[in-house]
Amino acid sequence: MKFYAVRRGRQPGIYPTWPSCEEQVKGFPGAVYKAFPTKAQALSFMGEDLPPSLILFQSDTRPATDDVHVWVDGSCFPNSKGRLNFGWAYVILDSKGELHRASGNDVPAEARRHRNVAGEIQAVLRALEWCREHGIAKAAIHFDYQGLASWVEGTWKTRRAFTQAYAERVRAMGITLTWHKVQAHSGDVYNDLVDRLAREAARSTPGGSRDL
Repeated sequence: MKFYAVRRGRQPGIYPTWPSCEEQVKGFPGAVYKAFPTKAQALSFMGEDLPPSLILFQSDTRPATDDVHVWVDGSCFPNSKGRLNFGWAYVILDSKGELHRASGNDVPAEARRHRNVAGEIQAVLRALEWCREHGIAKAAIHFDYQGLASWVEGTWKTRRAFTQAYAERVRAMGITLTWHKVQAHSGDVYNDLVDRLAREAARSTPGGSRDL
């Protein structure tokens, strides 16, 4: 286990994985950061007078169990031609760190009327497909749109064919799921990460997905 201390970067703090640290320092002029084997060493590197606001992302925010945790998000906005750009992204972690992340903009045509939700649904489906392919039988989904959970659990009616198909596909995955609502743009480092990755995917050339 490592502790990634960012003393100078976009958001100084102590991060649980290299990718989450890299988000803060890559391309940032004069970035100052270092990995340490213990939290105490990382805190010492940051300085004795480290404000509490700078340790929001220290390693104890990482999942504390061996369960797999998945953060998902989608994006939709108009482009210069007046058409809509779509994007989706997910990141998967366990107690040891990041397992996988991916993003894309290949949203089905029949889903586009759902705008942001179309990307979020695609993120859930792609993430669960990856989990199933890698033998993961249990996962916690962290999301910021309630329908993602409520359609699957049956507490919201699936009034459209696309949301009905989504709920059926998730149930058919055979993965035991728990759902955790995250407030969008609330400082959750992984929610912010997938939000940014989804927006970047929406800005890229249409028609694909990629592992990151």
